[in-house]
Amino acid sequence: MKDLKKVENSELIEAFIENDFATEVFSQLSKEFAKVGVLIEFKEEELISFESFRNRLSDEIELIMRSSPNRIDQLLYVTDLPEGKVKAVFSENENPVAELSKMLLMRTAQKVNFRRQYKMGLL
Repeated sequence: MKDLKKVENSELIEAFIENDFATEVFSQLSKEFAKVGVLIEFKEEELISFESFRNRLSDEIELIMRSSPNRIDQLLYVTDLPEGKVKAVFSENENPVAELSKMLLMRTAQKVNFRRQYKMGLL
């Protein structure tokens, strides 16, 4: 089962190369940030790969954590990240913000991918 999860995750990461997919993920992420009162703006070149997207998102999350820590909790709730996994990220990682950014992107990418499959009648 874990191998299947790794395959799904790697396919989602590769999908970020597709410009439309990255744009859809950013749009969904923007909506979720807006629900907690945070406006995010990324340049198109920051969406060209999973890594550049994650790095830019890490910067945003770090800024929010410093300026308004309670919004991060709200954001994690809105994005539907499991609380136990989030706590583990902060206790087990040297760079928890980067890992949290990856989790947010993967969760949002899953939502976008699910919505795409549903629209195509694959689900």
